[in-house]
Amino acid sequence: MRYILLNFLIFLACICNAQSHSDYGSVKVVSAVTQNTFGYNVGYYAKFQNNSKKVVDGLKWTSKFYDNFGELKGTREGQWQSGNFTDPISVGGTAQDLETVWVEGATKVFITVKMVHYSDGTSVKRK
Repeated sequence: MRYILLNFLIFLACICNAQSHSDYGSVKVVSAVTQNTFGYNVGYYAKFQNNSKKVVDGLKWTSKFYDNFGELKGTREGQWQSGNFTDPISVGGTAQDLETVWVEGATKVFITVKMVHYSDGTSVKRK
């Protein structure tokens, strides 16, 4: 019985400490995929979905980069804004962004949304 309980607790600890995306302000991180060249992470694609009742015209986030062993390799800031050529994210819509970075040994990226700006001029910011 102790063996089963110990295995269950170890399994639970692994699940709780697993890296994951962190959504905020009704904006969901749908996916983030790294682009590796010669052992360096040179960029990543991030896809966001607007689940709020307002149109989103700006996002800020933090990206954490890990290797396949779960070791943190670096942290970078990212942002997306609508403009002349990029439409805002409509209610229920998605947007994809390409960010360039240079992180040695990173194979995975996890995003934490820090701020969401809406087209009506309001915003929400993680404390």
